[in-house]
Amino acid sequence: MTFAARETSVDESSPIELFEFSRGSNVFRYTSQGTDYIDAAGDTWFAVAIRRGGIESTNDAGRVPIRLRLPRDLAAVGTFITVPPASVMLVTLRRVHRGDGETVVTWLGRVLNADFQGAEVELHCEPAYTSLRRVGLRRFYQRNCTHTLYDSHCKADPAAHRFVGTVTGVAGRVVSTAVAAGIPAGELDGGFASWTGSGGGLEQRMILSHAGADVTLSAAPVGLDIGATILLHRGCDRTLAICSSRFANTENFGGFPFIPPRSVYDGNPTF
Repeated sequence: MTFAARETSVDESSPIELFEFSRGSNVFRYTSQGTDYIDAAGDTWFAVAIRRGGIESTNDAGRVPIRLRLPRDLAAVGTFITVPPASVMLVTLRRVHRGDGETVVTWLGRVLNADFQGAEVELHCEPAYTSLRRVGLRRFYQRNCTHTLYDSHCKADPAAHRFVGTVTGVAGRVVSTAVAAGIPAGELDGGFASWTGSGGGLEQRMILSHAGADVTLSAAPVGLDIGATILLHRGCDRTLAICSSRFANTENFGGFPFIPPRSVYDGNPTF
Protein backbone atom coordinates (compact mmCIF):
# COMPACT_ATOMS: atom_id res chain seq x y z
CA MET A 1 0.00 0.00 0.00
CA THR A 2 1.45 3.36 -1.01
CA PHE A 3 2.08 6.25 1.37
CA ALA A 4 -0.60 8.36 -0.31
CA ALA A 5 -3.15 5.57 0.05
CA ARG A 6 -2.41 5.07 3.76
CA GLU A 7 -2.37 8.81 4.38
CA THR A 8 -5.95 9.14 3.16
CA SER A 9 -7.21 5.82 4.54
CA VAL A 10 -9.45 5.78 7.60
CA ASP A 11 -8.50 2.25 8.69
CA GLU A 12 -4.90 1.91 7.49
CA SER A 13 -3.54 5.34 8.48
CA SER A 14 -1.08 5.14 11.40
CA PRO A 15 1.32 8.09 11.01
CA ILE A 16 4.61 8.67 12.80
CA GLU A 17 6.36 12.04 12.66
CA LEU A 18 10.15 12.18 12.55
CA PHE A 19 12.14 15.33 13.38
CA GLU A 20 15.74 15.67 12.18
CA PHE A 21 17.98 18.51 13.36
CA SER A 22 21.34 18.94 11.63
CA ARG A 23 24.16 21.40 12.16
CA GLY A 24 27.44 20.76 10.41
CA SER A 25 28.35 17.12 10.91
CA ASN A 26 26.01 16.72 13.89
CA VAL A 27 22.62 15.12 13.26
CA PHE A 28 19.94 14.62 15.93
CA ARG A 29 16.93 12.41 15.22
CA TYR A 30 13.74 12.37 17.31
CA THR A 31 10.21 11.02 17.01
CA SER A 32 7.05 12.12 18.75
CA GLN A 33 5.73 8.55 19.11
CA GLY A 34 5.98 6.74 22.45
CA THR A 35 8.86 4.42 21.53
CA ASP A 36 12.09 4.73 19.56
CA TYR A 37 11.79 4.21 15.81
CA ILE A 38 14.37 2.50 13.60
CA ASP A 39 14.11 3.37 9.92
CA ALA A 40 15.02 1.28 6.87
CA ALA A 41 18.58 2.65 6.90
CA GLY A 42 19.10 1.46 10.48
CA ASP A 43 19.09 4.96 12.02
CA THR A 44 17.41 5.32 15.41
CA TRP A 45 14.94 8.11 16.04
CA PHE A 46 14.67 8.62 19.80
CA ALA A 47 11.26 9.05 21.38
CA VAL A 48 10.90 12.45 23.09
CA ALA A 49 8.02 14.63 24.18
CA ILE A 50 8.01 16.85 21.12
CA ARG A 51 5.09 18.85 19.81
CA ARG A 52 4.67 21.08 16.82
CA GLY A 53 2.29 23.86 15.91
CA GLY A 54 -0.29 23.32 13.23
CA ILE A 55 0.67 23.58 9.58
CA GLU A 56 -1.80 25.60 7.55
CA SER A 57 -3.71 23.72 4.89
CA THR A 58 -2.33 25.36 1.73
CA ASN A 59 -1.26 24.25 -1.70
CA ASP A 60 2.31 24.10 -0.38
CA ALA A 61 2.53 23.35 3.34
CA GLY A 62 6.33 23.39 3.11
CA ARG A 63 6.25 27.19 2.80
CA VAL A 64 4.58 27.70 6.19
CA PRO A 65 6.66 28.49 9.32
CA ILE A 66 6.21 26.16 12.29
CA ARG A 67 6.97 26.13 16.02
CA LEU A 68 8.29 23.12 17.89
CA ARG A 69 8.18 22.48 21.64
CA LEU A 70 10.60 19.97 23.14
CA PRO A 71 12.55 19.34 26.37
CA ARG A 72 15.29 21.90 26.98
CA ASP A 73 17.87 19.26 27.94
CA LEU A 74 18.07 17.70 24.46
CA ALA A 75 21.47 17.85 22.79
CA ALA A 76 19.98 19.46 19.68
CA VAL A 77 19.04 22.67 21.53
CA GLY A 78 21.93 22.88 23.99
CA THR A 79 23.84 25.42 21.87
CA PHE A 80 20.90 27.87 21.98
CA ILE A 81 20.98 28.27 25.78
CA THR A 82 23.48 31.16 25.86
CA VAL A 83 23.58 32.63 22.34
CA PRO A 84 22.36 31.26 18.99
CA PRO A 85 25.02 29.17 17.22
CA ALA A 86 27.00 30.82 14.42
CA SER A 87 26.08 28.18 11.84
CA VAL A 88 22.56 27.33 10.70
CA MET A 89 20.62 24.46 12.26
CA LEU A 90 18.44 22.75 9.67
CA VAL A 91 15.14 21.06 10.50
CA THR A 92 13.53 18.32 8.42
CA LEU A 93 10.09 16.97 9.27
CA ARG A 94 9.25 13.52 7.88
CA ARG A 95 6.14 11.40 8.02
CA VAL A 96 5.88 7.60 7.84
CA HIS A 97 3.18 5.05 8.66
CA ARG A 98 3.73 2.14 11.04
CA GLY A 99 4.65 -1.02 9.18
CA ASP A 100 5.57 0.92 6.04
CA GLY A 101 9.11 1.96 5.03
CA GLU A 102 8.08 4.79 2.69
CA THR A 103 9.02 8.11 4.29
CA VAL A 104 7.92 11.50 2.95
CA VAL A 105 9.44 14.89 3.75
CA THR A 106 6.60 17.21 4.74
CA TRP A 107 8.57 20.29 5.86
CA LEU A 108 12.12 21.62 5.50
CA GLY A 109 13.65 24.73 7.01
CA ARG A 110 15.90 26.11 9.73
CA VAL A 111 15.74 27.24 13.35
CA LEU A 112 15.51 31.03 13.68
CA ASN A 113 15.57 31.34 17.48
CA ALA A 114 14.75 29.51 20.68
CA ASP A 115 12.50 30.59 23.54
CA PHE A 116 13.26 28.74 26.79
CA GLN A 117 10.21 28.29 29.00
CA GLY A 118 10.83 26.29 32.17
CA ALA A 119 11.62 22.68 31.32
CA GLU A 120 10.76 23.21 27.65
CA VAL A 121 12.05 25.22 24.72
CA GLU A 122 10.04 26.55 21.81
CA LEU A 123 11.87 26.67 18.49
CA HIS A 124 10.73 29.16 15.88
CA CYS A 125 11.44 27.62 12.49
CA GLU A 126 11.49 29.27 9.08
CA PRO A 127 10.82 27.30 5.88
CA ALA A 128 13.58 27.02 3.29
CA TYR A 129 11.37 28.74 0.71
CA THR A 130 11.35 31.98 2.72
CA SER A 131 15.11 32.47 2.44
CA LEU A 132 14.95 31.86 -1.32
CA ARG A 133 12.43 34.63 -1.95
CA ARG A 134 13.96 37.19 0.44
CA VAL A 135 15.13 40.43 -1.15
CA GLY A 136 18.91 40.81 -0.90
CA LEU A 137 20.68 43.83 0.54
CA ARG A 138 21.18 46.82 -1.74
CA ARG A 139 24.54 48.54 -2.16
CA PHE A 140 24.80 52.16 -1.10
CA TYR A 141 26.64 55.00 -2.82
CA GLN A 142 29.13 55.78 -0.05
CA ARG A 143 32.82 56.34 0.52
CA ASN A 144 33.45 53.27 2.69
CA CYS A 145 33.37 49.75 1.29
CA THR A 146 29.97 48.04 1.27
CA HIS A 147 31.26 44.47 0.98
CA THR A 148 31.34 41.96 3.80
CA LEU A 149 34.95 41.23 4.70
CA TYR A 150 36.24 38.02 3.04
CA ASP A 151 33.02 37.41 1.06
CA SER A 152 32.80 36.64 -2.67
CA HIS A 153 32.74 40.36 -3.53
CA CYS A 154 35.58 41.40 -1.24
CA LYS A 155 37.69 38.42 -2.40
CA ALA A 156 40.29 38.88 0.34
CA ASP A 157 41.66 35.46 1.31
CA PRO A 158 40.91 34.74 5.00
CA ALA A 159 43.65 32.09 5.14
CA ALA A 160 46.25 34.72 4.26
CA HIS A 161 45.14 36.94 7.15
CA ARG A 162 44.67 34.32 9.83
CA PHE A 163 46.54 33.75 13.08
CA VAL A 164 46.41 30.39 14.86
CA GLY A 165 46.63 30.45 18.64
CA THR A 166 45.98 28.42 21.77
CA VAL A 167 43.49 29.70 24.33
CA THR A 168 45.09 30.49 27.69
CA GLY A 169 42.08 32.08 29.37
CA VAL A 170 38.35 32.78 28.94
CA ALA A 171 36.54 35.43 31.02
CA GLY A 172 33.09 36.41 29.73
CA ARG A 173 33.60 37.77 26.22
CA VAL A 174 37.37 38.16 26.63
CA VAL A 175 39.63 35.39 25.30
CA SER A 176 43.36 35.33 26.01
CA THR A 177 45.88 33.85 23.61
CA ALA A 178 49.59 34.54 23.25
CA VAL A 179 49.39 34.95 19.48
CA ALA A 180 47.30 38.11 19.89
CA ALA A 181 50.11 39.82 21.79
CA GLY A 182 52.27 39.80 18.68
CA ILE A 183 49.63 41.40 16.44
CA PRO A 184 49.77 45.21 16.01
CA ALA A 185 47.01 47.13 17.78
CA GLY A 186 43.90 47.58 15.66
CA GLU A 187 44.61 44.85 13.11
CA LEU A 188 42.04 42.47 14.60
CA ASP A 189 39.32 45.10 15.18
CA GLY A 190 36.32 44.24 13.01
CA GLY A 191 37.69 40.80 12.16
CA PHE A 192 36.44 37.52 13.57
CA ALA A 193 37.49 34.58 15.71
CA SER A 194 36.51 30.99 14.92
CA TRP A 195 36.85 27.64 16.64
CA THR A 196 35.28 24.20 16.78
CA GLY A 197 32.60 24.13 19.48
CA SER A 198 32.03 21.36 21.99
CA GLY A 199 29.28 19.93 19.78
CA GLY A 200 31.57 19.75 16.76
CA GLY A 201 30.06 22.72 14.91
CA LEU A 202 31.95 25.80 13.75
CA GLU A 203 31.54 28.83 16.02
CA GLN A 204 32.38 32.39 15.02
CA ARG A 205 32.34 35.73 16.83
CA MET A 206 33.20 39.23 15.68
CA ILE A 207 36.29 40.77 17.27
CA LEU A 208 35.48 44.13 18.82
CA SER A 209 39.01 44.95 20.00
CA HIS A 210 42.18 43.47 21.40
CA ALA A 211 44.81 44.65 23.84
CA GLY A 212 47.94 42.56 24.21
CA ALA A 213 46.97 38.92 24.58
CA ASP A 214 43.31 39.72 25.35
CA VAL A 215 40.71 39.65 22.55
CA THR A 216 37.19 41.01 23.20
CA LEU A 217 34.47 39.21 21.23
CA SER A 218 30.95 40.33 20.36
CA ALA A 219 29.37 37.54 22.45
CA ALA A 220 30.37 34.80 24.87
CA PRO A 221 32.52 32.09 23.20
CA VAL A 222 30.33 29.03 23.69
CA GLY A 223 32.25 25.75 23.69
CA LEU A 224 35.69 27.42 23.82
CA ASP A 225 37.90 26.00 26.57
CA ILE A 226 41.44 26.67 27.76
CA GLY A 227 43.89 24.76 25.58
CA ALA A 228 41.63 24.84 22.53
CA THR A 229 42.78 26.15 19.15
CA ILE A 230 41.39 29.51 18.06
CA LEU A 231 41.71 31.26 14.69
CA LEU A 232 41.94 35.06 14.63
CA HIS A 233 41.32 36.93 11.38
CA ARG A 234 42.37 40.50 10.61
CA GLY A 235 39.67 43.15 10.53
CA CYS A 236 38.96 46.07 8.21
CA ASP A 237 37.57 49.56 8.79
CA ARG A 238 36.17 49.63 5.22
CA THR A 239 38.42 52.49 4.07
CA LEU A 240 40.48 52.53 0.89
CA ALA A 241 43.65 53.13 2.89
CA ILE A 242 43.29 49.92 4.97
CA CYS A 243 42.11 47.95 1.94
CA SER A 244 45.35 48.92 0.21
CA SER A 245 47.91 48.76 3.05
CA ARG A 246 46.60 45.71 4.92
CA PHE A 247 45.01 43.58 2.20
CA ALA A 248 46.45 44.91 -1.12
CA ASN A 249 42.92 44.54 -2.42
CA THR A 250 42.01 47.94 -3.90
CA GLU A 251 40.77 46.40 -7.16
CA ASN A 252 37.87 44.87 -5.22
CA PHE A 253 37.16 47.89 -3.02
CA GLY A 254 33.39 48.28 -2.81
CA GLY A 255 33.14 51.94 -1.86
CA PHE A 256 33.28 55.22 -3.77
CA PRO A 257 36.11 57.14 -2.09
CA PHE A 258 36.13 59.99 -4.59
CA ILE A 259 32.56 61.17 -4.16
CA PRO A 260 32.55 65.00 -4.55
CA PRO A 261 32.21 66.81 -1.19
CA ARG A 262 29.32 68.83 -2.62
CA SER A 263 26.13 67.52 -4.19
CA VAL A 264 24.70 68.74 -7.47
CA TYR A 265 21.31 68.65 -5.78
CA ASP A 266 22.12 70.95 -2.82
CA GLY A 267 20.28 73.90 -4.38
CA ASN A 268 23.38 75.92 -5.28
CA PRO A 269 23.14 76.92 -8.97
CA THR A 270 26.94 77.09 -9.22
CA PHE A 271 28.60 73.72 -8.91
